[in-house]
Amino acid sequence: METFIEELLFAMQQQNLVYNSDFRYYSNKVINGNNIDYKTPDGWLYDDPGRNGKIGFDPATNRCIIFKSEDNSLMRFSQALHEFPRWQQMLYGKKITAKIKLSISTVSDVSVTLSDGIDASTVTKKGIGDFEIDVQLVINSKSTSILLSVESKAPFVTIAIANVCANAGNIALKTLPCVVQGIIGERRQYISTDNPPAEELSLCNKSEELGADYTRLSSVINGRFGTGINKRSMLPDMRGYFSRAWDHGAGTDPDAPWRTPLGGTVKGDNVGTVEIDEFLTHDHQLSFSMNNSILGGKETAAVTLNAQATSNTKPVGGKETRPKNLAELYTIKWA
Repeated sequence: METFIEELLFAMQQQNLVYNSDFRYYSNKVINGNNIDYKTPDGWLYDDPGRNGKIGFDPATNRCIIFKSEDNSLMRFSQALHEFPRWQQMLYGKKITAKIKLSISTVSDVSVTLSDGIDASTVTKKGIGDFEIDVQLVINSKSTSILLSVESKAPFVTIAIANVCANAGNIALKTLPCVVQGIIGERRQYISTDNPPAEELSLCNKSEELGADYTRLSSVINGRFGTGINKRSMLPDMRGYFSRAWDHGAGTDPDAPWRTPLGGTVKGDNVGTVEIDEFLTHDHQLSFSMNNSILGGKETAAVTLNAQATSNTKPVGGKETRPKNLAELYTIKWA
């Protein structure tokens, strides 16, 4: 009993390594009338190369639902748990315990694996109904990543996942605060530094592809600003841009339907699109009279006034139209 209490007290001081552990964030869901396609939950990766595989969400039970494809292709649902600053210092040599609460629709094999690129631990359940699966792994001091995955080859099986948690110690607790404090993909801004915090990336640089250790952020951006040669999301280049609230059909932004992509293919009245600078349609009236007499003198008028001709006003101003402004560092949260 004393050992259990000590282990519990130790676990209570840890952080949950799993982001979006209860599947409340779906940045890429598509709403079409009463139909919602939730797609992959934020922070997670889903792959099923077989026929008619699909992932979604059941709002009635708050569970992530995986519909396995029709053949024996390997379905993998995973998350990289090491994607936060100084994870090596925190986890090298430590035992990680992960717990997944799920249900299986038919008698099928479902495996849960915790791996660090060098060592791996797998627990496989075969059956039907509700399961709580625990898996443990001591993180190798030479590891370069930590991956938690759910896998199955069983055709047609439906896997409903309620929650996932992982933390240092022998007991996994789902009530722990997440190691990611905030929302991945959140944009922030700073007026007193040129350098982003360790948990954020600058958006005031040339657009570039996210690295291999930013899969959680890449799952949120989901190629909105384009993808690179490695098929990972590009960061947007926000240098010099002002922000504007999404019009969302209000008509406040009259040109919203014609907004253009910022590096990707998303256009029109959608988040992450851009507009070039433009003036509101207007004119400048020139007022003069042709009814006044030319003052007398010994010389005749040297200029003939053509009432049908046009002319322009003299150019004034600078290189753009802008309000008073303050330059800020824009960043995006990745951990």
